[in-house]
Amino acid sequence: MAALGAAVIMVTGAVISVSGLPGTSRAAATTPQQFGTLSNFDVFNDTGQETHGFEIELDGIAPTDVISLFGAPYERYGNPTVTAFSGGTMVTYASAYDASSQTWQAGTPQAPAVITPTMGHQCWTGGSLTYLTDGCDHFGLGLSATPTNIVYNWLTASPSQPGQLVHATSGSVTVPAPAFNLTPAPVGAANQQPVVQAVVNASDNPADPQLGDAIWAKVYMSQSVSKADLGHLVTGDSEVPTSVETDWAILQPGAGGSLAQQLSNQFQVNPNDNSVVQRYEYYKYTGAYDPETHEALPINDSAPVATDVGNLIGNQMVALNLPGGPNADTTAPTITIKTKIPTKPTKATSKKVTFKATDPDNKHFTYYCALDGGVPSPCVSGITFTGLTVGAHSVAAYAADPANNASAAATLHWTITG
Repeated sequence: MAALGAAVIMVTGAVISVSGLPGTSRAAATTPQQFGTLSNFDVFNDTGQETHGFEIELDGIAPTDVISLFGAPYERYGNPTVTAFSGGTMVTYASAYDASSQTWQAGTPQAPAVITPTMGHQCWTGGSLTYLTDGCDHFGLGLSATPTNIVYNWLTASPSQPGQLVHATSGSVTVPAPAFNLTPAPVGAANQQPVVQAVVNASDNPADPQLGDAIWAKVYMSQSVSKADLGHLVTGDSEVPTSVETDWAILQPGAGGSLAQQLSNQFQVNPNDNSVVQRYEYYKYTGAYDPETHEALPINDSAPVATDVGNLIGNQMVALNLPGGPNADTTAPTITIKTKIPTKPTKATSKKVTFKATDPDNKHFTYYCALDGGVPSPCVSGITFTGLTVGAHSVAAYAADPANNASAAATLHWTITG
């Protein structure tokens, strides 16, 4: 994308600075079965076995382009690692491995046979009371550049190398990713806001002669005076649009078919508005195909009948932030444990932990606590842990503000003697 200057574009979780006319940019995503955004999204484990991590391959960008990550205290794997490889950057969520017992410390169970769509933001410690057994996890990131391609993989235990993780061999589906193109309004125009074109391509390679499987799409859009916040780009949040922009459209990758390979809508941003948010819903096409060409043969390509539309397979959020208006909240809180740090072992089998958070933008926080390296869960200051055994113990406390910015952990360590 050509550099332009003053605006900020968030495309599939990327925050891209621009100051003029950008070139066409498109990121394709090959993913396990997912529900949610490409910036923050729920992914169901449909691999047929327990998984112990998740990997996001970002082609064409450097580790320094990864500017934010979804991790602790929100999900079982904690913060991911970010490493470079010859073609781009790898973001890896992985469980710790106990070599003495040869066991993984965390794992995502197999999802149920019938998956109920979560609409993007339930498979985390604050999203569902049954998160640990639901068979899904929530991942996300923010970028300062647009990858040329994005590939997601569940990670499973290697059958031949204990303690090593490998890509799962099943459980993937392609979900197209939207992108924005901007054209500034002419100088002196009554509305100085730019013209925006939002584009979704059905395939990584539209020139591929082989027709792929078709999908249905619906698009929702809203505009606002306020800046869009990455932490709020989740279904169910008040910032997510509910007004339909495109009721139904069918897309099919590959050249030679009569159906559209691209979904595009163009509009001018309203005067005084500073952000545009779009939500894309994708559904399986379950209708007939031509037996020779594999061209989809929907009964109605603009209003699907029940036999032609299947389960929701993806729900993506993209946002465009323009200059002006209030800034989005991107500052994480700071948390401090107030409980006195024990200087010597104790025989007490309970421990009360108090803490306090501060933030220049907020006064109200959600807290999470993790005992002895467990999965964090919502808690309050003054929480008491009881029934503790002899040995070393720790409590990690986190604070999150209303924009879902999470603090680093504050940790208390102590030892119980017999």
